[in-house]
Amino acid sequence: MKSLWMLSASFLFSAMAVIVKMGAEEFGSLELIFYRSLAGVIMLYGFIRAKGYTIATPHLFGHFKRSFIGTFSMSLWFFSLTMLPVGTSMTLNYTSPLFMAAFMIIFAVMRKQALNWGLILSILLGFAGVCLVLQPSFESGQELGALLALSSGFLGSIAYWQIKELGQLKEPSWRIVFYFTLFGTFYGLIGNLLFEGGLSPITSSNVIYLIGMAVCATLAQVSLTMAFGQGNVLLSSCLQFSAIVFAELMGLYFFGDALSLTTELGIGVIMVAGVIATVLAKKQQ
Repeated sequence: MKSLWMLSASFLFSAMAVIVKMGAEEFGSLELIFYRSLAGVIMLYGFIRAKGYTIATPHLFGHFKRSFIGTFSMSLWFFSLTMLPVGTSMTLNYTSPLFMAAFMIIFAVMRKQALNWGLILSILLGFAGVCLVLQPSFESGQELGALLALSSGFLGSIAYWQIKELGQLKEPSWRIVFYFTLFGTFYGLIGNLLFEGGLSPITSSNVIYLIGMAVCATLAQVSLTMAFGQGNVLLSSCLQFSAIVFAELMGLYFFGDALSLTTELGIGVIMVAGVIATVLAKKQQ
C-alpha cells in the first residue's frame, strides 16, 4: 500500500528535526528552508537528468499552489516555535490529519458517498496519543503563537490535498517535490535576506548539519508525496502521527530525553491507531 510510504516520511522528518536541533544555533529558520530546498533542487535535478526525465508540466499552477501553501505553512510553524512551548506548537501543527478527516467527511456528504468511519476514529485516536506524548499547555499572551501553529496545521492539510490532486493528474512524485524545493529555495533566500540579514558562514563543523538536513528533508518529501499522492488519504493522515513516536525515540537516543509513563502510553496509543487504520484500509481494498 502506497500509504505506508508515510512511515518512511515520518522517520526521515524526525531525523531531520534531530539534525536541525543540533545545528539550530548556526542558522536562521528561513536560512534552513533555503539550504534544505536548494540541496533538494540539486539532488532531484541530477536524478531527473540521469533518468532522462523532464520537468516540463501542463500543471504548473497546481505545482505553484502546492509549493506556496506548503512552504508558507512550514514558515508559520517555525515562527510559532518561538512563541509557544514545543509540545503545544507541535500538537497544534499536527491537527493537519484532523482537518484532512474533516475535508473527507464534507466531500463524502456533498457527493453522497460512503465513508470509512473506522479510519476517521483511528485519526482521532492517534491525535489523542499525540496529546498524551506532547502534553500541550497554553498560557495567556500566547494566542498569536497558537493561531500561527493552528493555521500551519490547516494550511498543511490543504497542501496535502494539493499533492493528492497532482497525483490524480499523474504527476510523478519527483516532479512534485522538485517544484516544491525550487519554490522553497527562492522563498527561503529572499526571506533570509529581508528578515535575517543574510546567510551565515558555512564551516567544516556546521556543513554536516546542512547536508544531513537536506538529504533527510528531500527523501522525506518524496516519501510523503508518494503517500498522499498515490495512497489512501485517511490512512496516510493517521500514519503521519508516527513522526511523534520516532521523534521521541530519537530524543531518547541522541539527547537522553526521558520518557514519562504518560509519554509511553501516548506512543502506545499512536501505534495502536496506526495498526487499526492499516488493517481497516487493507480490508477496504
